[in-house]
Order: sequence, then C-alpha cells, then structure tokens
Amino acid sequence: MNAEIWTLSGVIVGAAGALGAAALTSRAARRAPLATQRRDKRREVYAAFVGVAAELTVAADPNASGGYRINSASPDPEEWVRELNAIRRRLLATYPLVQLEGPQEVERSGMAVMNAAMDLVMAADNVTLADVPRFAQVFGEVQKLSDAVAAFLVDCQAVLRI
Repeated sequence: MNAEIWTLSGVIVGAAGALGAAALTSRAARRAPLATQRRDKRREVYAAFVGVAAELTVAADPNASGGYRINSASPDPEEWVRELNAIRRRLLATYPLVQLEGPQEVERSGMAVMNAAMDLVMAADNVTLADVPRFAQVFGEVQKLSDAVAAFLVDCQAVLRI
C-alpha cells in the first residue's frame, strides 16, 4: 500500500511538472514573435528617421554633387534653404515615431539629431553667395549632424542588440 501511494504521488508530481514545463514553453513561444515584431518595428522607425537625416546631410553638403554647388553653378540660396527646411520638416515628422518606440536613450539621441538639423538649417539661412566664410560654418554644421546621426545609430544598435 505504501508503494502505491508513492507511485501515485510520483505520477501526480510528474504530471504537474510536465504541465508546468508545457505552460512555460508555450508562454516563451508566444513572446518570441512579439519581441521580434517589436524589434522589427523599431528598426523600421529608426531607419526612416536616419534616412531623412542622411538626405538632409547630402542636400546641405557644399561639396556634394547634389548640394549647394552643382557643376560650379550656385543655385539660389533661398531655394536651397527652402529645400533644407522641407527636409527638416520631414525629419520633424518622423521624430514622434522615434519617441513612441523609445527607449529614452534613443529618444534623447534623436533629439540631438533634431537640434543639429535645426542648427544646420539656421546656418544655411545665414549664407549668401558673397559670404564665403560663413559657408565653412555650414560645413561644420553638416559634420555635427553627421556625428549626431552616428551617435543615434550606436544607441539604436544597442537597443536592437545588433
């Protein structure tokens, strides 16, 4: 009789353990796709933000073929600043998604990109065709924007665990 009780106890404990393991496995299996979806959504949002920031960098770079000087011809500075402002507004439109996806370190470095973009557009607005020394200031702001984007990417990689 004693052996039967121990056998019955063993069967109950074994069944409970198997059910517990199955529940944990099922829970982990449900969480894995959710984590992947969240990471993919973050990657998509971060990539869109970086893409617009890169577009602004290229449009503002005075040495780029598509930048301020095209084949030694200088376009209208006001038109150039309007173009930069349009790109900056698109960057501004993508930033709330970065805020939504977070986390805070990515949000903060995204704000640094936004500030660098604003500084760049303000510096470009001060440039005139006859004012060559200020043109170097625009290049300095382009470099600051590039550095801010690089820092943003480092934070994104840490969050995405790439």
